[in-house]
Amino acid sequence: MAGVPTYTVPEAAALLSLSQEYLYRLIHADAFPALRLRRGAGQGRYVVPAKAVEQLLDFAANAGNCVDVAEWVEAWRAASVGGAA
Repeated sequence: MAGVPTYTVPEAAALLSLSQEYLYRLIHADAFPALRLRRGAGQGRYVVPAKAVEQLLDFAANAGNCVDVAEWVEAWRAASVGGAA
């Protein structure tokens, strides 16, 4: 099975031309979609769904102007909750 494609935070940051630290801040602020994988109260790690990165880049490419990631995340969440993502 291939599974669901994901990126590590460093991979996603590189694809988005962001620093890893900035992407971690977005994730911690609940401003970018990610999965937190941990056991118990330990540190764990984050993975970013490849679909989220691809949809953000597609949205920016089609927008024709500057895209506010916070606005995109709200729309992405609404579509995900509605089952359209």
